[in-house]
Amino acid sequence: MKNTLQPASALAQRSTRLAFLTTVRHVDVRYTGLGYVAFASTMTIGRLLGDWLVKRVSGRVLVTGGGLLAALGMGLVTTVPVWPLTLAGYAMVGAGCSNVVPVLYSAIGRQDFMPEHLAVSAITTLGYSGILAGPAALGGLAQVTGLPFALGSVGVLLVAVAVMGLCLPRLLLNGAPSEASSPSAD
Repeated sequence: MKNTLQPASALAQRSTRLAFLTTVRHVDVRYTGLGYVAFASTMTIGRLLGDWLVKRVSGRVLVTGGGLLAALGMGLVTTVPVWPLTLAGYAMVGAGCSNVVPVLYSAIGRQDFMPEHLAVSAITTLGYSGILAGPAALGGLAQVTGLPFALGSVGVLLVAVAVMGLCLPRLLLNGAPSEASSPSAD
């Protein structure tokens, strides 16, 4: 489920940014691209720093903290009608989402519930399901409730990602203790 929600939130940023910023925030069309730039820039920086972060911070913190940071960012985007804070919200969503999926994909190699090749296929299918169904579901919800509420629901789903991050076994998110750090049996 996490792998379905996180890509859907990333796609929601791309597909609804223009409509939200022009119709709800009344931002000039010339500047609406800055919302995506804020999101994509922090997503890219987060991904580039991902290995460095994983070595210093546990996977559980990256998934849970990332989900909460992204949810807080969506809260800013949908509730605070101040343009610089809206941009900051988009940046927070990008930073928060940047390492959730990579951490979860690395957990595939540490699980023993199913063969890795099947697990990768299952997770990839869930991710693409989110990419395909997310915008349609978001658009349908926006038609009924309005775009701010629909985007706010993405924030609620990102909180669900954070909560599910707390439920994952430590071994899956952090890996086995390295042999270099364990005492040798001489």
